[in-house]
Amino acid sequence: MTDTFQSKDIPIIDFSLFETNQSLCVQQIKLACENLGFFYLKNHGFNEKDVEETFHRIKLYFDQSHEEKLNYKINEHYFGYIDLRQEVLDFKTQKIGDHKESFNFSKFDDNDDPLAQILPPLFNEKKSLFSSLSKKCHQLCLKILQTLAIALEIPQSEGGKHWFEPKHSYDLKSGDCLRVIHYPPTVVNNDQEDIRAGSHSDYGSLTVLFQKDIGGLEILPHNSTEWVPVPIISNCVVINVADCLQFWSKGLFKSIKHRVVFRKDTRNLDRYSIAYFFHAGSDVVLDRIPSKLIPQEDDDNTKYITAETIKMKKDQVLE
Repeated sequence: MTDTFQSKDIPIIDFSLFETNQSLCVQQIKLACENLGFFYLKNHGFNEKDVEETFHRIKLYFDQSHEEKLNYKINEHYFGYIDLRQEVLDFKTQKIGDHKESFNFSKFDDNDDPLAQILPPLFNEKKSLFSSLSKKCHQLCLKILQTLAIALEIPQSEGGKHWFEPKHSYDLKSGDCLRVIHYPPTVVNNDQEDIRAGSHSDYGSLTVLFQKDIGGLEILPHNSTEWVPVPIISNCVVINVADCLQFWSKGLFKSIKHRVVFRKDTRNLDRYSIAYFFHAGSDVVLDRIPSKLIPQEDDDNTKYITAETIKMKKDQVLE
């Protein structure tokens, strides 16, 4: 990537090609993951009415009193409510915490009950909505991994296009998390730099992001020094490669820094987003991917590395 990279250069991939022209779909996703690690996906299979209803429900939740939200604060499994300024994604340079609040959902069982938390009433009465979104995000990520396995030409004897799937089963203990986020408005103080979400990369395999109305997401392309906006495109989700997949592919697929900034035209407006963080099972050993496109040299230091090892504690919490 060069410093001339622009927003218009972020790939937009029609995922209906997965069914109608799989070879083209594979080629486009492979190139996007190799060159940038971020891309838009349209015709992704999510019901737009359900997504709109989810955004409506999370707005109702974040509009509640601070005291009510604290009744379901983040638990020992890292699920629940995270307060404004509590998280510091770029702890090396940020002076204060991110200007956002969020709620993390665990995975759900077959009855749409969360596996590792008690939900607030506003979420619990619509738990099937959130359970469905969580599981559909997971299924989408499995399909994307199928395209990457095909692109990597993994032999059928090794699992072929399904090589990644057992390692990312929804039933496995993992760091998977559906997160809903509210970025409140602010009056910018010129004496102190403020940011909605500090610079960071994600630490799983893939992330699915739903944006609505208000932008602010920016990416730092590989080998670039210029931040590039990721505008909202109607009926598209944003997909990005995360750290575990970059490590697993020995750097073939790129996990890059991104952030959410205040824009002058929207800093006085609320921003909402939904993200699904997709992980391999915590105890899954990151075996060599059996692909001739990935170096196969011996490396004793990586023989027993698991997905949990790669899940570094980047989210620093202010005491």
